[in-house]
Amino acid sequence: MNIPFSTDCATVLDREFRGETSVYITAFAHDLGLMRMMKKCSAKKTSSLPDLFDDIAIAGEMQSPTSLKFARDFDIIKRRNDIATNYDSFEQACKISLSVVKNGAHIEDSARLSTQLRSALDAIANGASAEIVRLKFMYLLAKNEGYPVKEDFYARLSQPQKELFSLLIKLPALELKDYATRTSPILESYLNWLYSNTDIIE
Repeated sequence: MNIPFSTDCATVLDREFRGETSVYITAFAHDLGLMRMMKKCSAKKTSSLPDLFDDIAIAGEMQSPTSLKFARDFDIIKRRNDIATNYDSFEQACKISLSVVKNGAHIEDSARLSTQLRSALDAIANGASAEIVRLKFMYLLAKNEGYPVKEDFYARLSQPQKELFSLLIKLPALELKDYATRTSPILESYLNWLYSNTDIIE
């Protein structure tokens, strides 16, 4: 017996066409968390389907909360097409999305993660440094899960690195464009710590 489902806000993380009539979508919703869906489609009308990083409202049926969902109707609430016009922006947005795909099912507060995801993608779409946005996103992902970012990772940094890390975390990403060229080393260092010292999956 199929169970109806619906959500008024889910962000598309991945999209894959299979054959000429099916598209598989992975999305993260504020109320339903990580979702995998299949929708029948026409090969001639793919432009009307949800794309990567879109926010959508969607309804359909499922056999169980953890099973593949069958999408019936959807509305595109917000598109973020500008992300795809810059290679670095697109790459970092994809990495943020992949982190949600790999870790989202284990996050209890789906509403908070959904808000953080949409805020990160908005910042990238609006022209913020994508690496800075990713650093902020991954910092919040670990901090909100209770990992000792400040007590362990931050404590090991040199004083200049501490000052830079604090600046990058505290100020809005759009105000930090002058620091974009200094972000890569500390982002790499933080990600190495994160994947070595937490259960967050790379």
